[in-house]
Amino acid sequence: MTREALPADEVGELIVAGYVTPGYYRAPELDGAAFDQSGGFLTGDLGSIDRGGRVRFRGRLKEMIKTGGINVAPLEVEEVLLQHPDIVQAHVIGVADAAKGEIVAAVVEPRPGAAADAPAIIAFCRDRLASYKVPARLRFYTADQLPRTPTGKIHKPSLAGAFAAEGGHDAGSG
Repeated sequence: MTREALPADEVGELIVAGYVTPGYYRAPELDGAAFDQSGGFLTGDLGSIDRGGRVRFRGRLKEMIKTGGINVAPLEVEEVLLQHPDIVQAHVIGVADAAKGEIVAAVVEPRPGAAADAPAIIAFCRDRLASYKVPARLRFYTADQLPRTPTGKIHKPSLAGAFAAEGGHDAGSG
């Protein structure tokens, strides 16, 4: 990473400057990875800042999917999936792949009464996303089937583990 300022609306890591902690308490070995040379805090969050100064959160840096050498932000794919009229929730993760390093995979919760139509959802994504961002694997879960942390957040590593356990079925296989 260059740590150079980016033009308006370009996505990069958000760095907070100003009155921030001077470092980790009794753990100075952690400071190098958490602060830039000018003392700015490296949040690990991806975002952009528009010309008016508004910050738009785009996801977490550690959640970035690297597929075929190209970075994909799960949040961007989730936003597209949530535009589909039959989807209530969408969670996008990277799943290990021998050829590409990782592939984009998605777990969606269909709206009650909606058909679980994977080919239609994939076609919807193809119309709105670059081809490398379209989920290669898609699964349908109910809200109760989604693995959660003790605080109620979706546990994405468990979703990735479920895809890995299933083997390589394409997005159209449901």
